[in-house]
Amino acid sequence: MKTKNTIIICVLAAAIIISGLAFAGDWGNRGRRGAGFHRPHKDFALTLLVKYQQKNMMAQALSDISGQSIEAIQTKLKDQRMGNAMRELNIDRQAFHTAMRIKSIELIQKSAESGTITPEQAKDIIEKMKNRSQRRELMSQLIEKGIKDGTITTAQAQMLTGKPR
Repeated sequence: MKTKNTIIICVLAAAIIISGLAFAGDWGNRGRRGAGFHRPHKDFALTLLVKYQQKNMMAQALSDISGQSIEAIQTKLKDQRMGNAMRELNIDRQAFHTAMRIKSIELIQKSAESGTITPEQAKDIIEKMKNRSQRRELMSQLIEKGIKDGTITTAQAQMLTGKPR
């Protein structure tokens, strides 16, 4: 009888352990195919289109500001990062941002004219761009005021903006 109870207990313990192992998998990673697998986004072509448009717009803006040809700018950007190229060309960041903003608005308006997006969508995008710009400007003013008042330190300001002060 004692042997029979021991066998039943061992079988039950094994069943509990096996059922526990069945549910012990990492359910958060279901569907992954290994550490190096990366499934491309379903709109991969659109992502590339936007990436190339942005690169070309940046080269055009740098060309407009510096007076160099677009080809020369594109060659320079293949060899170095944007910030280094801007420093080498003595281009002010604010002037570059303004030029990119103008080019972006022109592209949005052309997209609306061609029917790629509706006029309402174009208006919405431009409005959101303006709101974001205003929020950034206000945040910058508040941080500068906080530094002057002594409310925040330059280290805290750098943490908030990510820019060295």
